[in-house]
Amino acid sequence: MSLGRELVLAVFLMLFSSTLCCGEDKPLYIKNIPSPGMKTLGQKDKGWSFLDMLERSFKIDTERFNGKQSFGEVMAREMSINVGYTTAVTSMEQANSDGNSPKEIVKQTFTETIGFNGLSPYYGRVTFYQYADSTYQQGYEPDFSYSFGVANYAPDTLSIEYSNYGGNRLSPKVGEEFTDLNQGTITTTYRFEVPETIVRFLHPDDEARILGWASYNLTPEYQPGRWWKQWFGLGVSVPIWNNISLWAQGNLYPDSSQTTSGDPDFTYGFGYYDWSPGGFILAFSSYAPNGFPWGNSGKKGDFMDGSVFLGYNLDLEAIWNFFAGRPSRTEPKPSKSRPPWGPRYMEW
Repeated sequence: MSLGRELVLAVFLMLFSSTLCCGEDKPLYIKNIPSPGMKTLGQKDKGWSFLDMLERSFKIDTERFNGKQSFGEVMAREMSINVGYTTAVTSMEQANSDGNSPKEIVKQTFTETIGFNGLSPYYGRVTFYQYADSTYQQGYEPDFSYSFGVANYAPDTLSIEYSNYGGNRLSPKVGEEFTDLNQGTITTTYRFEVPETIVRFLHPDDEARILGWASYNLTPEYQPGRWWKQWFGLGVSVPIWNNISLWAQGNLYPDSSQTTSGDPDFTYGFGYYDWSPGGFILAFSSYAPNGFPWGNSGKKGDFMDGSVFLGYNLDLEAIWNFFAGRPSRTEPKPSKSRPPWGPRYMEW
C-alpha cells in the first residue's frame, strides 16, 4: 500500500518542481488556445518539436506577478468558483446509507467548486457536494472531491493530473476515511487537432476544427486489496455553434480482470459550455456503464441513466472591483480552468 502513496507523491512533486520561465503579454495557456470551432490565422508553421511541445505544456508564466497588484487582486484574478446543480434524468430504486428503506428517488446534488490557477497551467481544485436527500448518500458518493496537476488545454500539449472522486468524508465515521490517495487516478493526456480530412467528414463548416485527446489512466488501488488498474481513453469534442458542443470518449481496458460491469466502454455529453467568469453551463452527460453493441460485457447503460448539470461561474474579479470601487474590465476574460471545447472527466 505504501508503494501507491509513493507513486502519487512522486507525481505531485514532478508536477510542481518544473522550472519557472518568464512569460509573455498573455498567459501561455490562454494565448495558445484558439476560439472553439475556429481556425487560428497568421501563425507560422515551424514544424513539430517534442521539446517545444513540452515547453508549451509545462511552462509557467510569471509575468503577471509583477508586484503592482495587491494580494486581493491577484487572488480574485487567479481563483475560480463554480456553483452547480445536478439531477439524474430518471429515478432509480436505492436503499439509504444504512442499506434499508429502498425507494424510488431522483438523485440530486448541489456543488461548489473552488479552483486556483495562479501557476497556470498548474492548478488545484476542490468540489464540495450536498445531496438533496442526504440519507440516501451512498458510501462511494463523496462529500468532496479534488484534483491537481498541469493541464494546458491547447492542442499539441501534454497534461498530467491527479483526481480523487472516491468516498471522501469531511467527518468520517467508523469504517470511513477523510480520503485515500490510493483510490485516486493519475491521468496523462495528449491533446491534438483532428486531421482536416476527418473534420470535413464530420462537420459541414469549412472553418471548423475538432479537438481530440488520448489518455492513459492509472488507479493504484481500485478496490480493497486490488491494485494498479489501468485503461486508455480516446475522445473528441465537436463544436456545434458558439459554445454549444458535443463530446464522446471511448475506453479500452487492457486487463479484463480489472473491469466490472460498472466501467463504461464509452462516455458522452453535449450542451452549452461557457467556463469563463460570469458564464454558465447547461449540459447532459452520461458516465453510465455504456457498452459497445459488439461487446459481450453485459454493460447496460442507457441514455436515461445520464444526468443534467446547471452551473454558474462567479466573476470574482468583477466582484472585487465593485467592492474596491474600481471600474470593471472592458474585455471578456477567457476561461482559465476548463477547456473551451467541453467538459473534463467527472467534473460533475
